[in-house]
Amino acid sequence: MKAFKTISLALSLILCSAIFLGCKNAGQAKDQAPAVPDHYSVPQELVYAQAESYQFEDQTFPLYLIDKFYPIGWSKDGKLAYMEEPADEAVGAYFFQFHIYDLNTGKDVFTWKPAEDPEEGSLSQMFEDNKELFEGKLKENGIIPQEFKLEDANVKMEKMVAESFFLGIDVVKKVKIIGGTPENPTVIYENLNDDEYNGNLDQSIAGVLKCPYNDMEAVMVKSIQRGYEGPPHVYSFYFVKAAK
Repeated sequence: MKAFKTISLALSLILCSAIFLGCKNAGQAKDQAPAVPDHYSVPQELVYAQAESYQFEDQTFPLYLIDKFYPIGWSKDGKLAYMEEPADEAVGAYFFQFHIYDLNTGKDVFTWKPAEDPEEGSLSQMFEDNKELFEGKLKENGIIPQEFKLEDANVKMEKMVAESFFLGIDVVKKVKIIGGTPENPTVIYENLNDDEYNGNLDQSIAGVLKCPYNDMEAVMVKSIQRGYEGPPHVYSFYFVKAAK
């Protein structure tokens, strides 16, 4: 009986030690969670569409221009911060935008672009010139820098294509994005564009960006808009919250 009590006491001590260490490690892990930094670096471009070219009279021309995407980071409540360089369609200017996009509402909580688009510019210079404003908004919204990659999306897109009376070519009139599971499919996005000047040549799923702090996923959709007089056409993008 005495031996039994000794063994029971030893097991109790081991169990208490394990619980204590578990709680301590959990506390340490929480303390080691990424924090909102004091300063931010210029983000790297994330490529979501491929450039192509075509030949005309022995010359090579770009088939597509691409709105460039530079993701910065996520907040723990699902806000995505990024910079964008919209394509210059022979305007002769530099275009720039800064966004903090809330995946919960599908809207920007903050967006900024120059009052006047300069003839020349760069992402690094635009970031440096507006660093105090940008860093203030990033910290205010709890943005933590990340390394980003596009992953396969567990969604499918349905498109309705019809001829444009104005352009005389087929364009995308309706888009529906379906997520969820095969047993419980959910329409997460639907849009109808029946405007006679609609020049949307195509839309497709580029992939998903996953927030590391919750189960939120931003479905990135790439869209091709017809150039004003034909090629080069323009690749742009938008985000849709994935259904869980």
